[in-house]
Amino acid sequence: MKFKALSLLIASTLLLSACSSSPTVSYVDPNSVDTTSVGFNANDLQTTAKSMVDQMLAFQPIIQITQNARPVMFVDTMTNSTSDFIDTQAITDTVSTELIQSGKFQFVDMTKVNTIKNQLNYQNKSGMVDPSTAAKLGQQIGAQYMLYGDIASITATNSKQQSVYYQITMKLLNVQTGIIVWQGQQQIRKVAQRKTFGW
Repeated sequence: MKFKALSLLIASTLLLSACSSSPTVSYVDPNSVDTTSVGFNANDLQTTAKSMVDQMLAFQPIIQITQNARPVMFVDTMTNSTSDFIDTQAITDTVSTELIQSGKFQFVDMTKVNTIKNQLNYQNKSGMVDPSTAAKLGQQIGAQYMLYGDIASITATNSKQQSVYYQITMKLLNVQTGIIVWQGQQQIRKVAQRKTFGW
């Protein structure tokens, strides 16, 4: 009986210890500043997207081409030239969202070309879709512009601190002429002070 009670006490203690070591999770403002690391984080993503879109929309030639029309563009996935893992698709999507919400451009999604092609073939060639309701082949609008970019970084470390410099470059290219009609950059620099052990 005593052994059974002791076993139960030990099991309860272990369970409580496991529960107490679990992290406490809480919701925070997604726009609040994250200083947990020197890596490229959500704040950098938001800041970069807004800065790039603001730069582009304020550029006089862009103001002119969007004054009386909504040019069609596609956004290519950002290139990560750093040694870090960076979710470049998230940056690409955030920039696209900012531009779409500006109302200045229209977009085509080049990541879905094969899916759209399969759907058009199904509607027009399978014999299973009423021809009067099928989306017609050869009616898509071609993109006039391509937006693309790159993230590069330089890291420096000494006995007291670690410094990381990020440079984000984006370019808007005229698909027909190959001319770059806009280019913008955003720089981010972070410094972490060394702890007693590790960073």
